[in-house]
Amino acid sequence: MSKWDTTGLDEDKKPRLDYKNRDQLSDELKDIFDSIVSSKRGVGTLSNGALPGPFNAWMYTDTEMADALDKIGVAIRLNTKNAPADMKAIAICTVAVHYKSNVEFWAHSQTALANGVSQDILNDLLAERDPSFEKTDTGKRLKIAYLFAKEYLATYRVSDTTYKETLDMIGSKKGLIEFILAISHYIGLAAQLNILRVPNPGDKQFFD
Repeated sequence: MSKWDTTGLDEDKKPRLDYKNRDQLSDELKDIFDSIVSSKRGVGTLSNGALPGPFNAWMYTDTEMADALDKIGVAIRLNTKNAPADMKAIAICTVAVHYKSNVEFWAHSQTALANGVSQDILNDLLAERDPSFEKTDTGKRLKIAYLFAKEYLATYRVSDTTYKETLDMIGSKKGLIEFILAISHYIGLAAQLNILRVPNPGDKQFFD
């Protein structure tokens, strides 16, 4: 059994797509499969030899589309370093909870913890409570990122005040754009994951 496997799913919660292992792919898609597994995402394979998370669905697309999806995912991870990692992490977790995206919360709650976001804050997000942020520089940074994401998700807009506070905290327009690109990327990814009923690894899902 692979650490990427999911167990205990009811029939109506199982993924909508059959899994494709590497041997079932064209040579061109095999190259993209290998690129995903060897990338800095740290993605492995299921015990059936297929890709976990959103990646299996990409193996149903043509090579150009799969390659583009792979590259934008890597770019969002590696080329958004002007936006603080903890701000991106809490914003992505806020997106994941809003859309009830199991894989997204599973993956990015781990990233959040690794970047100094407390388990208490993640528990509050899961319970759909406004977290209590410490009155430290880190706490202020996390609060601004959370409020930015929450405001957009609630109103489909961001006020001038919230925009300016976030820009001031990040410190550059380049960093702010990278922050926005990260949020928007994971909003789109949540749609893929939810519509295709992709579960997170393990024996328990965060959301029904």
